[in-house]
Amino acid sequence: MEFFYDRSKPKPKEKSYGKLAVQQRMRLAMAFLNPLRPVIAESWLLQGKGSKKKAFGQALKRLMEEAMEGEYPEQHVVPERVTISTGMLPALQVADVVHTPQELEVYFTSSDNPMAGASDEVVLVVYSPEAGVAGRNTHTCKRSDGSIKVELPPPLWSSPFLAYLFVHSATKKQYSRSTYIGHLSTS
Repeated sequence: MEFFYDRSKPKPKEKSYGKLAVQQRMRLAMAFLNPLRPVIAESWLLQGKGSKKKAFGQALKRLMEEAMEGEYPEQHVVPERVTISTGMLPALQVADVVHTPQELEVYFTSSDNPMAGASDEVVLVVYSPEAGVAGRNTHTCKRSDGSIKVELPPPLWSSPFLAYLFVHSATKKQYSRSTYIGHLSTS
């Protein structure tokens, strides 16, 4: 008889290369997405079938599949490929970005599409993984406005940050895929 499991046989102490690589990918993805959890819970809710936990899991899976680069131990997240919202609504095209130390203004255009409603609300997310600060606009901005202007939180006045833009319907039932604006800094 061949034994394939023996409880008395000690388990190897060292983890395999593959296991270490997967664990690092998961840690990096979780560290990047955790501060964005409220936005992801809202914008991925349809993919999570109504569960915020499942929505976050779907966003995490997408990040690990599409936005990770490198080989263990030199893996990293590529912010341009991170999807913080997803859906069927047409995304906005960024026309111009004006960044002062305390404000960010983004000018955008929208393609003519029957699904693009003028009343769709625009969301601007700013996020600094280094500072551990994430925020979004608090005022309502419509797709038809053509621009959105927000005051940056004080920790981002001197720290570089990432910016993403997306839209949702007035009922918050439909979302667009997020648009990466860029890695912005004051210098």
